[in-house]
Amino acid sequence: MKKYNKLMLYSQHVDVVIVVVCLQVNSRMIKLILLISIFFSSVVSSNTDERMREILTSTYGESNIYEKFFYELKIAITAVDITKVAKLNSYPIRVNFDSSTEYFNSEQDFIDNYSRIVTPEMVSRTKNQMFADLFVNSYGMHIGYGDIWFGGNCIGTIPTKECDDVIVVVTAYNVIHIPSKKV
Repeated sequence: MKKYNKLMLYSQHVDVVIVVVCLQVNSRMIKLILLISIFFSSVVSSNTDERMREILTSTYGESNIYEKFFYELKIAITAVDITKVAKLNSYPIRVNFDSSTEYFNSEQDFIDNYSRIVTPEMVSRTKNQMFADLFVNSYGMHIGYGDIWFGGNCIGTIPTKECDDVIVVVTAYNVIHIPSKKV
């Protein structure tokens, strides 16, 4: 009869208990792979807006500015308010295309290339993105499959404070040609 080991790991960021039953012979490798994948995994599944606010507060110290920005960006993208979307970016803005990366240095540069950057697939995924289902990690948050990354930038120099203020901006676009699932 073969011996089995149970490995139960809890990740508070994923909010699930992962139970792995593995053979004694291969258990070290499987445990190592699982630990590495959980350690480097930043997927957050919140299920509710309130839980997402808790996650954002835990990760960034506050949530209101990120939630407000998310809805502002979502409305601007879905309404095709090109000027508004351009104002929400940090420049130079990085845009990763299938075969290259380009940086757009100004709002006008972004506006001139808007149709190349903000694709119909990106608009669809943005429209379907729920606040509770944002991807969150220490680098920021993203919409869809990583289509639009945004995060807070600390500004100010009061010596007794880490930040005078935080400005939330779009930091990158990934032009991904994967059709959205129809709901």
